[in-house]
Amino acid sequence: MRTIRIGNPGRGRPSLPCGAGERTVIIASVGTSQSSDSTEAEFKKCMAAANAGADVVADHSFHGDIPAFHARVAAEVDACLSTVSCYEFAGRHPKREWPTLDARRMVDLVAEQAARGVDMMTVHASLTRAEAAHITRNARLIPTTSKGGGIIANYMRLTRRENPYYEHFDYLLDILAGAGVTLSLGTTFRAGSVCDGWDELMAGEMRRMGELVERALARGVPVMVEGLGHAALSAIPTYIRLAKAYCSGVPYRVLPMATDRALGYDHISGAVAASVAVAHGADVVTAMSRAEHIGLPNWEDMEEGIIATRVAVACGELTKLRDFERERQMSRARWAQGCKGDWRMAVYPEGAEKALVQRGRRHDHLIQCGMCGDFCGINAGIAAVKLGPTRLTDD
Repeated sequence: MRTIRIGNPGRGRPSLPCGAGERTVIIASVGTSQSSDSTEAEFKKCMAAANAGADVVADHSFHGDIPAFHARVAAEVDACLSTVSCYEFAGRHPKREWPTLDARRMVDLVAEQAARGVDMMTVHASLTRAEAAHITRNARLIPTTSKGGGIIANYMRLTRRENPYYEHFDYLLDILAGAGVTLSLGTTFRAGSVCDGWDELMAGEMRRMGELVERALARGVPVMVEGLGHAALSAIPTYIRLAKAYCSGVPYRVLPMATDRALGYDHISGAVAASVAVAHGADVVTAMSRAEHIGLPNWEDMEEGIIATRVAVACGELTKLRDFERERQMSRARWAQGCKGDWRMAVYPEGAEKALVQRGRRHDHLIQCGMCGDFCGINAGIAAVKLGPTRLTDD
């Protein structure tokens, strides 16, 4: 298993450890989807995500002044900045222009984004013309769900060329190595339905990713691989085990959904899947919002999704990292104070304190539970301990 560090040295900030033995990295997705979307609103979401505990904000913008937006996020937001370069390419160049553009233009845009201070970049280099032919020739309910993979597939179809990222991968690595940017290998064939399990499409892409990972490592470029979209809980351990095996144990990034039917509550579906994924070795989790499949999330949706993901990650890390110290501190506080927990040990302390103040239950840093009243089980236990075993038996 490998560990990398995420962070562009040019931003003058400490890099973020990621991988074996490290805390799970949480990513928040932002960005404009329609020409009417506001980059100002997306910046507000960046700030909300960072304040809620996101380690990385991933810009998925197609519209607006994207270079200026990246420069502002890099300068003002206390989180690493990630991009998906082909999104800006698609937003900048209408499809009718693609056949007339130089074959390396898509990769040149990677250099542009790297110069803006981007820390990490998702690149869909694993889809080749050979694999693209299989998109419609499979038994899946949903053949493909990746937006970036779809852009690359359309580019190859319209231009009759090879994937530029794959064809010019060495040039791409030179750019990233020179700028200190982490490579995140985007997946085209992650499942879009929990009914579609591991298949030859996934296996073929993982083999290709493994080849690309080896080339990145040889060049000294920090690299992670993406995968695990919609997946039944029972399938998640297998996905992660195979991805680690195919890809030399580099960090594994998930965009998880445990059910396709949580419409309007996808942050819960995502959190359930994330907890299981982290427990089985996932290193990076993209937070899901309740608006995942119903519209562009607002900043409140973003905050809620990040907090749900933090709770999920905390659950999963008890298995992955075996670090129970904060759990012990919370339990000790509850026992010593008679069911009073310590909000400073909460997964999201700011939210715990806010909820307490709203309910008028804040007393220093302790929480007095209001569920059981005079019949509190912990208080009963404390009383029993004070009485001692002989006082609890019949004479």
